Order: sequence, then structure tokens, then C-alpha cells
Amino acid sequence: MSDHLTRRPTRRSSAVALGSALLVTTLSVLASTDALALALLGTVLVALALARTSHALLDVAGLTLFLAVVLIGYRNGSVELTLLATVAVVVAWDLGHSALDLGETFGWESTTARLETVHAVSSALIGLVTVTFAYTLYLFAAGGQPVAAVALLLVAATLVTIGLGAGGRSSRRRSRRPR
Repeated sequence: MSDHLTRRPTRRSSAVALGSALLVTTLSVLASTDALALALLGTVLVALALARTSHALLDVAGLTLFLAVVLIGYRNGSVELTLLATVAVVVAWDLGHSALDLGETFGWESTTARLETVHAVSSALIGLVTVTFAYTLYLFAAGGQPVAAVALLLVAATLVTIGLGAGGRSSRRRSRRPR
């Protein structure tokens, strides 16, 4: 039966991942043309990663989108815009990997809408709560420090996210091997 599965990324999570990448692109318009160029490249890479079912390419897309966010923060100077774009990058990256994993496991035809919806909402809420905490910390602790302080916080948060995500994927793949 598993031979009949179309092991393509699931539609709903793919759509949310692409939509989040497009949000980064939209927000980058407010910053600069170089941020826009990186965001567009990252969005195209997300689409290619989903089309080619490539986790590695999706990681490159996430990094490219994150570099666009760094430029948004640097060029625009808006902490709020930078934090919102960061949430969009993490959601794009997370839901993209989820679409790939669910497609590999259950197939494109499976009915995973409820699972995907819960994952998308959870990912967005966790991102928004984290950003709210970071922004509150910035307002009260930074005392008007430059956006560079928030950018360093975002770099650290992204590295932790990538580390946790990569560890989770590798352990899932190991568990699928026959013993």
C-alpha cells in the first residue's frame, strides 16, 4: 500500500510556508531593495524546496529569508517590523519541513488538515508569544538601544530553532530504519 503513496509535501502546510515567505517579502518592501531581493530569493527557494521535496534546500531558503530579516532590521530600523518578519521566517521554515515530513510519511493524498492546522496555529502563536516577550524586554531593558541588540537576540533564537529542528528531524529519520 505504501508504494501507492505520492510522497509530495502536503498542500495546507506548503501553502502556509509559502504565504509566510511572501509575508517576509512584503515586509521587506518597507526596508530596502537588497532586503527585497533576498526575500524574493528566499521565497523562490521555499517553493523549489517544496517542489523538489528537499529539506536541505528548505534550510537554505530559511537562512536566505533570515538574512533578509537582518537587512530589514538594519535598513528600516523598526524593531516591530523585524520581529514580525522573524516570526514569518520561522513559520515558513517550520511549516515547510512539516509539509515535507507529512508528505513523506503519509503521502500527499492523506487527510492531515486538522493536524496541519493545529501545527500552523501553534507555530504562529509560539512565535508571537516569543516576539511579544522579546519586544517587552527590548522596551524595558534596552532603554532605546539600537536595533543591533535585537538583531543579536534574533540570531541566537534562530540558531536555537535550527538546532532543535535539525535534531528532531534526524532522530525521526533514525527511528524509521529497520533494526
